[in-house]
Amino acid sequence: MNKKMPTSLIILLAAVFAMSPFAIDSYLPAIPVMADDLQIDISMVSVTVSIYVLGMAIGQLIGGPLSDRFGRRSVMVAGLLIFSTGSLLIATVESMEMLWAWRVLQSIGGGIAVVGVPATIRDNAEGKEAARLFSLVALIMMLAPSIAPTVGTVILKTLGWHWIFIALSVIAVFVSLCAVFIMPKAEKTVGAKKVKSGYLSVIKERRAQGYLLAQAFGYAVLMTFITNAPFAYIEHFDVSVELFSGLFIANVTGIVIVNRTNSLLLRAYEPATLLKAFLGMQVIGGVILVSSLVIAPENLWFAAAGFVISIAANGGIMSNSSACFMRYFSHNAGVASALLGAVQYAVGAGVSALAAMLCVDTLWPMALAMFISTLIALTGAVISSRVEPGSSSEKASPKAGQQAE
Repeated sequence: MNKKMPTSLIILLAAVFAMSPFAIDSYLPAIPVMADDLQIDISMVSVTVSIYVLGMAIGQLIGGPLSDRFGRRSVMVAGLLIFSTGSLLIATVESMEMLWAWRVLQSIGGGIAVVGVPATIRDNAEGKEAARLFSLVALIMMLAPSIAPTVGTVILKTLGWHWIFIALSVIAVFVSLCAVFIMPKAEKTVGAKKVKSGYLSVIKERRAQGYLLAQAFGYAVLMTFITNAPFAYIEHFDVSVELFSGLFIANVTGIVIVNRTNSLLLRAYEPATLLKAFLGMQVIGGVILVSSLVIAPENLWFAAAGFVISIAANGGIMSNSSACFMRYFSHNAGVASALLGAVQYAVGAGVSALAAMLCVDTLWPMALAMFISTLIALTGAVISSRVEPGSSSEKASPKAGQQAE
């Protein structure tokens, strides 16, 4: 089942997907100023990044069943409006407690909204076409964290940190209005009883379990790098801030190149095949990284090669693992999308946080966390690709999950 998705719908889904990276990265330059205004320690403001990731996971678990029952459009719009309200309230805070409280509200709204993106793609496409769409949406989404800090800095210097969150609020309202007119109407609604048992049915689908691991631990590699990159480059290798920015951009460039390469390869190969290939590429990057710590622990460029290869591989991993996982859930795509997102964020946050706590004087915890995560992801992908088809999930009506309102 593949439908031609309008360009406007693809752009809308990318915009919704990009809201959370923008919410995470746009205010990073303002954290010291916010801490000073609220008269609290910088760490108490920085923790709101983790709060957002946790809230995103919770929001997706809430939004998934609602999306299957009431439709993609209405739930997505509701999530965006909750996000907008939370963003606006953050701009008015005068204490740490209120900052945390409204950050939770903002993140839950973001999670509720974003869960409809993979579900909508699954409603309209599967296999190679779904992987291509996931890849395109991911590419557009990747631009958000690249430009968000710059946009945040401009707003901070011209209007103040409060306006960063006011801007997020306004953008969310605009995107929600676009969703009202662009998101397709529901074709069929899933019964309440089926929705209530949705998470159990997703967890029991053996063919998808390995792809869930591939998505979660592939993302953990990315999160571990992002969380620990300043320690690795600036503290361990003692590079300048300018060189650090250049090295970081190299990773983003690698992701974009692999992402576009993946889209071209999807014309000839199945998503499951490409997923294993790009995970194999990530394993090679992990081997190079570990080897650099054994052979030349002070050689920046040896380690940087391992980092770039490992991170660039995510340009092909995330879209293909999403497509492979979602293909089994035509009747409850919202719940499946919610579980995929929640597990991805939870594993990514957990692994990266553990590596950060252990990275005191050495890169070994970071390197091992990335390498082991890659091996788990590859193992999951290989196992799922070998499971014989034929369970009830695949036989479900392909139209059962096609809804948006």
